[in-house]
Parts: sequence; C-alpha cells; structure tokens
Amino acid sequence: MPINEDGVVMVDRKLVDQVEHKRSACAGPAEAACTAAAPAPPATAAAPTSMPELLQALQQAIDEEKATGQVAINAVDQTPDSAARLSARVQALLAAYTGSNSGDWRRYAMFNDIHYVRNLVEANEDYELIVLCWKRGQISRVHNHSNAHCWLAVLDGEMRETQFQRAPAPPGCPAPAASEASEHDGSTVYVEPTKVSDMRVGDAGYINDSLALHNVGCYMPALAAGEEGPEGGVTLHCYCPPIRRVKIYEDSKVTERVPGYYSKGGVRV
Repeated sequence: MPINEDGVVMVDRKLVDQVEHKRSACAGPAEAACTAAAPAPPATAAAPTSMPELLQALQQAIDEEKATGQVAINAVDQTPDSAARLSARVQALLAAYTGSNSGDWRRYAMFNDIHYVRNLVEANEDYELIVLCWKRGQISRVHNHSNAHCWLAVLDGEMRETQFQRAPAPPGCPAPAASEASEHDGSTVYVEPTKVSDMRVGDAGYINDSLALHNVGCYMPALAAGEEGPEGGVTLHCYCPPIRRVKIYEDSKVTERVPGYYSKGGVRV
C-alpha cells in the first residue's frame, strides 16, 4: 500500500476489520491519552477565535516554555513539568478554537476521494499546524510521531483514534526489533490495538511515542442516496517540533517515510 508524494495513505480495510474485532475488548474511557478533556485556557490568555489568533497563541505558548530554560521543545528533552504545562495549554487552545465555530479553517479543508490528506496551515522550526481531511471510511496506518508532541482536535464529523503497543512475536514468527531505538526501515515489529476512543467536534487531546502508537480514521458510514451530512471528518493537528520522518507499522514491518502535504496555505501543491 504505497504512500505517494502528498504523504497520504490508502484505506487499510484489513486494519479496520482487526480493530473492530478487538474493539469491545480494548475500548477505553472517554479520557484516553489522545482524547483527554482539555482544561480551560489559562486565565491570562484570550481564547483564540480565529486561525491567526490560534497561530499567535501557539507560538506564544512555546516561546514561554523556552523562556523557562528548556533546551528543546519536544516529547523527549523537555522536563516533565514543562511538557505537562505546554500540553495542557495547547489542548486548551485547540479546544477553544474548535469551540468558537470560527469556520475559517474551511479554506484549508481539501479532500481526496482515495486518500486522507494533510493540508498545511503553518510551519516553522517550532511547530506545524495541519488540517487533515478524511472522507468517510478513510483511515491512517499505525504510526509514531518521531518524539514530537502531537495534539489533535476535531473540527467536523466523527473520528476514531486507536492506540497500539508493541507486542511479542506470535508463535513461529521471527523475533521483533529489540527496542524502539533499534527499529529501522524493514525491521520486524508486531503491534496490537489496546484502546479505542471515539472523538467528536470540540474534542482535543494529546499523544506522544512514550504513550502509544496510534492510527486515526473516519468510521462514519457512507451517506445513502439523497442523505445529507458531512463529507467526512476534519481534524486539526499540531506537531511540536514538525515531523520530518515517520515510522509506519504494517504487516509486521516498519516503513520509514517523509510526510508530505496535499496543500499549503489553502493552495494545492
């Protein structure tokens, strides 16, 4: 199942069936790692109600953590207190923006009939903000986040996040890579779903590689003839720092890829 230059992936129907089979066993409470209810924005920060305000607020949140002496802003090198503070703040900002009913995100919302797609809003050395569009039935493959912070909020439709953990080799199968650090393109790695969480408009949350691998998808059923409804799901993702290389876990193998964009600034690339 190839990835094209847009950094988009085909629907993995085999994975859908696997997750649905295990859903009843691993479904978790609403406060899963990537769907935790976001706290209220800090009293000193105005809740963003437009994309420019959100971009400014995200940069300010990162700059203020840098000012505390953090050498690097990522999911590995920050102190636990700094990472927790930034995570809560960014979740709150995303939740406030999605709850504002601004709608200015729609200029970035481009769909593809075959793949889910990544539409870049803003990127700099500190973070990238991306609007992802998922037609009904489009699902990402299991992936990591390259030690970046990953925040996610739902702008439209209904989404589902499934978390995965590395698993031992099934009987008679080759041994997996000894550790995450030793994984490389082509390594053998087994993963299994451990938690499934449904997300709706306004939900915001956080994940990083120490919590879990995951995939995200729009499991909304296809519209019947004449039926009206959202084209699919739309999610807003903030990665800090920007993800330059990602590991994909499929068919017990690791594939490393450079993620791309379907559009930049509302313009198809």
